[in-house]
Amino acid sequence: MPRSKQEKLSLIQVILSDHEAYWQEKSGTLRRYRDAYRTQFYRDDRLVDGQLRVETADSFAYIEGYMSSLFSKSPAVEVESAYAGQEAKATTRTVVNSFLYDKRNPIENASRMALIYPMAFLKLAPQESDDVLNRVSIRACEPWTVIVDREASCWDDQRYVGHVYWISGASAKEKFGAKDFKFVNKIEYFDGQNPVTALNQSPDSLPSDLKYIKVVEFYDLGEDKVYYWSPQYSDGNKLIDEDNIPVRTYDDQPLPGIAPLYYSRIPDSPLEGYSAMSRVYDQFFEKNEVRTFLANAIRRDSRQYLYKQGLVDEDELAKITAGVDGAMIGVETEGSLDSVIRAIPVAPMTTNFDRYMGMIESDIQRGSSMAPFTRGEATRSTATEVAVMAAYSASEIGRLARERDFAIEKVSDIYIRMLSLLLDDDEKAVILVDGRPEVVQPEDFDYKFKFAAVDQAATPMSTALRNQEFINLIPVLQGMGVEAEKIRDHLIKVFSLPEEFLSENDAPPEPPPEAAGAGGAGLGALAGLGAAPGPTGLSEAEQIAADVEGRQIDPGVPLP
Repeated sequence: MPRSKQEKLSLIQVILSDHEAYWQEKSGTLRRYRDAYRTQFYRDDRLVDGQLRVETADSFAYIEGYMSSLFSKSPAVEVESAYAGQEAKATTRTVVNSFLYDKRNPIENASRMALIYPMAFLKLAPQESDDVLNRVSIRACEPWTVIVDREASCWDDQRYVGHVYWISGASAKEKFGAKDFKFVNKIEYFDGQNPVTALNQSPDSLPSDLKYIKVVEFYDLGEDKVYYWSPQYSDGNKLIDEDNIPVRTYDDQPLPGIAPLYYSRIPDSPLEGYSAMSRVYDQFFEKNEVRTFLANAIRRDSRQYLYKQGLVDEDELAKITAGVDGAMIGVETEGSLDSVIRAIPVAPMTTNFDRYMGMIESDIQRGSSMAPFTRGEATRSTATEVAVMAAYSASEIGRLARERDFAIEKVSDIYIRMLSLLLDDDEKAVILVDGRPEVVQPEDFDYKFKFAAVDQAATPMSTALRNQEFINLIPVLQGMGVEAEKIRDHLIKVFSLPEEFLSENDAPPEPPPEAAGAGGAGLGALAGLGAAPGPTGLSEAEQIAADVEGRQIDPGVPLP
């Protein structure tokens, strides 16, 4: 039975109230995580009671260490049909990858937020554009702006999902028409209840671009409806608008335009998420506190002296203290000092500080799955130990990469289904597919697709290790009778070598699914790939070896 108007209002208001109370409780903690990443650990309290506050950039390095291991190039997907007898056109893959190529920044921003905060989201929505294929926008959404069904066991099992956002008066009029809104000043999440405006004026006196309403876009998946509600419209007693959920899956199920990005989850509450920053925040706090103590202790580590008053006049003291850091302290005593001026001994810092700092660093290492060398830190590990640490790090980063890939695949699915609605039959878009112009038509997207992110779970480090292993396996492959031309073609693909290395009768290889560097071990096995001298006077194998050895393909993995 459909919900009544009052039931719809009650549903939205109760869920929104619970959502805001949940995130308001976490605002202080999330603010500290954000400040730590921004290297503003102490914010405005850099000097407290004359004490200098010192902080390190470890939080920034911790997050960006993950980011550099997760993103090495623009995201892309392979597209296949989910049903036998249906063939996904290359046009679809090209259209999706063209969209993803231009949207790398929002995806990376969402990834950073998913590491700092418990999770993040990517929101797709229609936008005006003369370019038919650019009529879908994407933005990274903070976790407190997206309403999720925290009781659901996974994203697809939710009963509802929503998005809370602020829009200006001009945008509200364009989106909902000339309705009677009571505009207010915008309230930012980290500013609590303090309204934020450019001029700190009443919204009535501001232009429409600087006054706002708060909108809740609520997807009732059980009822297959989307509701738009605002407390600034009819005092929250009416819906602004409602409609059927327009974007559908291939089997006609509702598809909200929101893609989740979770890097860590609480096992019994998977949709609550878990912040990577929270694992090591206490260690960063302790490190900053110890560094602050040491910085102030160093500033107190100055030379000071005692002298007997009356024996040295002011002029003589001025001569003594000129150009030195010493402070002169006069004392009155009936006895006599051993000398006119005596130095005050300064006790050295105890070694407990060094030991404690080492314990903090060890805790940070255990809280991170990254091996030290992935952050550019030199170690004294043996080659075997480095290989083991690299394999472990690649495995953990690979887990995060799978979560990244899931978000990219979800975005691709939403984009295709949304684009199929926005394309008119009389509109034509032309796109280059493998160097040939192809006309994009709505029926190109009328399939149930399977999207697979290119290099699923691949990272710069895991790709480099895999390529290195292939180089080392070349002698084995030759011994097994694998044709030299096939080995050569694969090398040209994975290392993005010039196509001139192919013979004239060979077709150009398809664009490589991954391109990353590897070490030069095993290059001597290329000797059997061809002996005919090339234009440079080298044999074909020598040209390939020289090119691989002479280029630094991936800055993170220099070649010998």
